[in-house]
Amino acid sequence: MANDIVDFIYSVPPVTRLFLVGTLGTTFGILLNVIPPALLVNDWPVTVYKLQLWRPVTAFFIVTGQPMSKLMEIYMFYTYSKDLELEKFRGFTADYVYFLSLLGGVIAGLNYFTGGMAYMAPLLVALTHTWSQYNPDRIVSFYFGITFKAKYLPAVLLAFKLLIEGQLSFLIGATGVAASYLYQHLETSQPGRPQSPIIQTPQWLTKLLPGAWSVETGWTTDARRVHRSFGSAYYPSAAAGSGRPGSTSSNTRQEGSSASFRWGRGHRLGGS
Repeated sequence: MANDIVDFIYSVPPVTRLFLVGTLGTTFGILLNVIPPALLVNDWPVTVYKLQLWRPVTAFFIVTGQPMSKLMEIYMFYTYSKDLELEKFRGFTADYVYFLSLLGGVIAGLNYFTGGMAYMAPLLVALTHTWSQYNPDRIVSFYFGITFKAKYLPAVLLAFKLLIEGQLSFLIGATGVAASYLYQHLETSQPGRPQSPIIQTPQWLTKLLPGAWSVETGWTTDARRVHRSFGSAYYPSAAAGSGRPGSTSSNTRQEGSSASFRWGRGHRLGGS
């Protein structure tokens, strides 16, 4: 049993693994009264004036709501984060870290105005919004077996938060949509032209982190070949640089002029 858990953890891509382990740890620590949540949430006056600068980071590991709702959100985060890390970002860890950093910065900044202190929920909404843009017609299921197209998933999540958790939870979640929409706008506003410098991964980060990560082989510095659980993909144009190539707004992902990737189709269960 223990070996199975360890094998599962190591099968999760690294950034998603960090969030999964960190969020599960803080969630159970809070439920068992081992970790005081007041030290982890982001209270901007305390963060700024008392220089408790860890709070904007640890706030992304805090899940609010009832225990079952917390576990469902953690599961959904695992599912969508894993898909984005391995598919949209093709295992290039530096790119995914930078993507999450941009989303996190916008979410933390906007929640200064909403008063939100825990950021896992809006980050989950941001990831589902980004994921749904690349899988708009995939059929997903939500609570009680309700099924619909993926493009409606962010709206359903926000409606659920409004009905069950109230207006403040809705506003906090909406900051995730705003962050994802801003990133999508910068990524696709100039078709056929280089991406906005704002969303281009800094060179220092690509040098700091390994080239790519795959399910079968783990870390690899050969960015040309990325292995996944369903096979492998070869990206010739990636050999010239250290990060993933530019992207488009459609389901076909272009790399230079010679390679592309098309998302698979399938079904998600349990709200994912």
